[in-house]
This record gives sequence, structure tokens and C-alpha cells, in this order.
Amino acid sequence: MNEFFKHIKEGLSKSPKKLSSRYFYDTKGDALFQQIMQLEEYYLPRCELKIIESSSKQLASDVSKTHKKLQVVELGAGDGTKTKHLLKQFMPFFVTLDYVALDISANVLDTNKKEIESEMNDIQYSSIAGNYFETYKNLFPTSNGRLVLFLGANIGNYPTPETIEFFKFVKNNLKENDCFLVAFDLVKHPRKILAAYDDSEGVTKQFNLNLLERMNRELEANFDISSFDHFPFYNPLTGITSSQIISLKKQTVRFKDDFSVHFNAFEAIHTEVSKKFFWSDIEEIAIQSKMKIIQTYFDNNKEYAFVLFQPNL
Repeated sequence: MNEFFKHIKEGLSKSPKKLSSRYFYDTKGDALFQQIMQLEEYYLPRCELKIIESSSKQLASDVSKTHKKLQVVELGAGDGTKTKHLLKQFMPFFVTLDYVALDISANVLDTNKKEIESEMNDIQYSSIAGNYFETYKNLFPTSNGRLVLFLGANIGNYPTPETIEFFKFVKNNLKENDCFLVAFDLVKHPRKILAAYDDSEGVTKQFNLNLLERMNRELEANFDISSFDHFPFYNPLTGITSSQIISLKKQTVRFKDDFSVHFNAFEAIHTEVSKKFFWSDIEEIAIQSKMKIIQTYFDNNKEYAFVLFQPNL
């Protein structure tokens, strides 16, 4: 049994049902997510790009105070369209600059390589497809300084206890003066946040329901996609946005190998968490993971931030 089917069986057998958002990203899911990134309501990429454009030189200067040779490792690297701008600004500050792209999608890494190398001929490029919890811990040691990137506000996909464990996991592959740069989507007006996950064109709905289509394609399931809907929710008390797929009727879905799942009418499958952070949340994560905050780079409205951490050894 492949890992995908194993996790689907486990997740759909739980009460409540729960599936990992990482399974959104097959070829069609990758394409739909690229559409989401262009949506007016999905403000996150624009905020991130503004910080990259305005703060990359300062970030490079800050990191170069302790390192002249740098390896940049990006977790969940994506297609490289934003990272190439950051790395281009980094080039003059370092004697050598290596870039290692880690992503679960080999398709996306093909695009990443083209994007990065189209802008920079001198960069030492490498990529590894797979779950970055495996690929990162198996990276070869480097004599260069290391800067780990975790952008896209993807840190919000983890519950707080898992976020702290994730920081500790990253820290295990960092030396004293190495750095960890994390993008945080900060709290803001709840309606602006909710709209980012419930766009008027319905692309986010397609992206979520593609998970059902993927199970049909790869696991011989018989989901009737029209019998399910996408429902996002934002709680301003906790800063947590969650996504659910809702069964619109009582039904049973069958898979290969005689596996079946029963749904009650309006029963939900929880698929994703996206936390928005108060500054106190970020400080607490640093304390609990024994990291220290070195510098912070905000967008113009201070609604999004890059935070630079170092191990607190």
C-alpha cells in the first residue's frame, strides 16, 4: 500500500475525519495553487514580494555579518518565482552562494530550477524532491554558513505545539551563527483573512475538492464531487483559519481494495489549518524552541513579517 492510500485510510477512519493538506499538491493541485497565488483576495504573495523587494539587501547584509559563504536551504521551495528575487539581491554580499530547494513536488522543482537559473548563472543550484522532514535532516553538512528559508506563511499550517517542534527540528541542522528565516502572516481584519480562503472565483474551492478528484484518479475512489462543498472558517480569538470539505448528503464512498467510507449529511473532513500570528505568539515560539529573534522585516502595513532567528545555544 502506498503512503498516500495509507494516510487516506487513517484520516477518513478518524472521528472527525481529517486529511493532510500536503495531499492537495498533485499536478492539478499545483496548477490550481498557482492560480490562487494570483487572486486579488489572496494577499499573502503580494505582501511577501513587497518584503523581498524592500528588505532583501538588508537581510543579506545582516546575514553576511557572520558568513561570507552561504548555503540557502528552502523548505517547501515552490516554483521559485519569489525566491529568485531574494537570491539575486544576495549575490553581491557573499563569496559563494549555494541554493538547495526542497519540495514534495518534483513538478514544481522543475519550474523552480528554470526560474532560479534564468536569473543567476553563478549560483550553485541543487534540489531534492520529497517530504522535507526527511530530506532536510539528511542534508550533507556544509562548511558554509546556512540560512534556512520557510516562506509563504506556511508556518501557519502547524498547530502551535507542532510549530515549536518544527523549530527544534530545523535548529538541529543549524550551527551557532546559522539562521532561520520564517514568514508569518500576522493578525488583521477577519474579513480580509476569510476572503483569502473563500475567493469569489471559487478557485480555492476547486483546489480543496481536487483532493477528492485525486483520490478518484489514484485510489479508484468514486467521490461524486458535486455532493461535496468547501467551507473555510476564521476565528479571530485564536487567529486560526481552518478549511473543511463538507458532505452535502448521506453517502458512502468506495475505494480500491474494498475500502469504503460512510459520510453523514453535512459531515466534514478537516483539511487545513492556517494560523495568523499575534507578535506574542512569535515570541513564545522563540522562547519554547530556544531560538532568538535577530531581526524582523515587515511589509508596509505591518500585516506580514519575515522574522530572522538564530539558535540560542
